[in-house]
Amino acid sequence: MGFSSVTTVLESSVVLSPLVALLAAVVAWVRVWRGRPWKRAVPESVLDVLPLATLFPILVLTLFNPGSGGAISLVPFSDMSSSGFGGMTGLYQNGGNIALFMPLGALLPLAWGHRLAGFARVTAVAATVSVGVEVLQYVLGTGHVTSVDDVLLNSAGALLGAVLTWPWWRAGARMDTDPSAAVGAGGVREG
Repeated sequence: MGFSSVTTVLESSVVLSPLVALLAAVVAWVRVWRGRPWKRAVPESVLDVLPLATLFPILVLTLFNPGSGGAISLVPFSDMSSSGFGGMTGLYQNGGNIALFMPLGALLPLAWGHRLAGFARVTAVAATVSVGVEVLQYVLGTGHVTSVDDVLLNSAGALLGAVLTWPWWRAGARMDTDPSAAVGAGGVREG
């Protein structure tokens, strides 16, 4: 994976962003049609669609972008250590795997009525997505290394993303389950 891969993801994201916006608008329209106030329907719909949009760069970089060799590595931490922890290659490879799943982990707890608001849930979803990607890489013969280390790093990236957004999704989940939590100072309802 080189700089051209990142450029491809950015270009494709710009081209597909109107589709993401259209999907969010359709979801919001359905919610409004079902009686949800539009001021709540729009942000909820955007938060529900964005985690799905984070899957696009993952798929482009791991499945549609051809690799340079192809192998399988099922020994934990062997692939990480062979790329080196301190050098640029290790930083690029290991850090890239972490960074790739951070947006998914940051947005999952905020989506779908906070149903995935929990570190274990986010990590489980990220690990499942990552295992699926690794299996597809192997089956499709994309030339990428199918590695258990990628699953570990991707899951760690999603967990880190969830940690970074924890104050927001924790407050939102609390307001969803306890309406009195939305009452601020002086008894005035917030939001």
